[in-house]
Amino acid sequence: MSRILAVLIVLFAVLLVFSSGCVSPTGSFNTTERTVVPVDPGMNLTITPENLSIYHYNGYGQWTDGAGVPVSVRDDIAGGATPSGEGTQLLSFAAISDIHITDEESPVQVIALGYLSPFPSAYSPVSMYSTQVLNAAVHTINTINKENKLDLVLSLGDAANNNQYNELRWFIDVLDGKTIDPTSGGNAGKENLDYQKTFTAEGLDMPWYQTIGNHDQFFTGVFAVDENISRMYRGDTVANMRLDVTVTGDPSLTGYYMGVFNGSDQNGAIIGIGKASEFASAPKVVADANRHAIAENGTRIGFMQEFLNSSSLPFGHGYTEEMIADDFASYSFDPVEGVRIIMLDDTTVEGSTIGDIWAHGRGSLDEERFAWLKAELQKGQEEDVLMIIGAHIPIVTMEEGAPSGWSLTSEVSENELITELQKYPNLLMWVAGHNHRNTIAAVPSPDPAHPEYGFWVVETASLRDFPQEFRTFEIIRYSDELVGIKTVCVDVDVEEDTLAEKSRSYSIAAAQMVGNTDVAIENAELLVRVK
Repeated sequence: MSRILAVLIVLFAVLLVFSSGCVSPTGSFNTTERTVVPVDPGMNLTITPENLSIYHYNGYGQWTDGAGVPVSVRDDIAGGATPSGEGTQLLSFAAISDIHITDEESPVQVIALGYLSPFPSAYSPVSMYSTQVLNAAVHTINTINKENKLDLVLSLGDAANNNQYNELRWFIDVLDGKTIDPTSGGNAGKENLDYQKTFTAEGLDMPWYQTIGNHDQFFTGVFAVDENISRMYRGDTVANMRLDVTVTGDPSLTGYYMGVFNGSDQNGAIIGIGKASEFASAPKVVADANRHAIAENGTRIGFMQEFLNSSSLPFGHGYTEEMIADDFASYSFDPVEGVRIIMLDDTTVEGSTIGDIWAHGRGSLDEERFAWLKAELQKGQEEDVLMIIGAHIPIVTMEEGAPSGWSLTSEVSENELITELQKYPNLLMWVAGHNHRNTIAAVPSPDPAHPEYGFWVVETASLRDFPQEFRTFEIIRYSDELVGIKTVCVDVDVEEDTLAEKSRSYSIAAAQMVGNTDVAIENAELLVRVK
């Protein structure tokens, strides 16, 4: 009897940890006030992602409150200029990126690549709660807006995880505040599983603008969608590929079933995974026509078109019928007088991957987009407006040719691009996502006597993966020649949302398994000289 009682006590403790996901959480989500600090699982059993049911029993996925990170003033490129007075706020906005909305029941999520050994980009249990996390982020942004007005939100790409139509629709519908049914295929678990239940999204209270990411237009973010892959999207058979597809770069080679979430299981157990030779017949799912690829035949048209089918502001979220007709996904707009935001498509054009099988996952510009960007920058300089570039993939923060850096096959090299950007004194910063981190980098002027030719590169983290943060920005004018950019990392508020809280716990566990919980938080006021 005592042994049974002991087991019950242990189970009860596990349930308490699982239901809370954290230790002593607070309602604060501004990282200047407090931070989310993962609790080290210590010397407990080392587990792999497949052991989801025992994450918490072994100490994975727990967190506590840490000290806030104050806003530091960075004058790296200001040439000695310092603010005088409080200045005038010109613009306030939030930037979100890399939510990777996931249809976990889709047969083409290549789960095997990250299931048995940790690789969160290929498999993370957070995938089950991607729509709920986005909704919690929207709630957080709306809460900030009520206290300190935000003019807009920039969404910086990878809205969808796998270039899939229903994933993109869920993303747009959450921001629109629609009713979300996060199931697909046979709608398994819809009545009784938390991550499968229909819910009504909150919807953003302010205008939002979109740019495109590599996962929004390529299979797994790196492969062009050919006829074979297109059939897999719409079909009923779990993807059959080789486990070394990341080496061969050829998804048509077979040998291993990639697995799929079981939407009828509370823990999303992975089924249909293993060597193809060990299956008597191919593992199946219920097919769903809404799983078709967004971007096919090398165009951005399908992606842009969906944003015209939205009930929130502004119409098209930056995209227009003319842009769709031209298959051109870059644009600019003036949110307030004196400030221009240039939303740049810096993803790789399909097919321009000769010599680099991973080029579709890297940054790139062709001559057409580069010419357009130069014209936009020149026009903005002549009109004396302050300029911000919003893009999916950053520059400078990763070595050119790195796995998620700038492509060596790009028609416009990273050095050529930076040299051009350094010609425009009114360019304040390049803000991007893609790398799922919070890095800030200074790009100084090539001429120390003219610091106004320098600018900043600011990355915002992923809303899906730990630390599940976005950024807020305030543009402050101190004088004719000095501007401040105050940027703060914000945690998604999970206190009143048990599903978002569970998602945070899973994101921490996934990060712990790969030893990547030491994610830097950079809160800063970035000083920029202008002319």
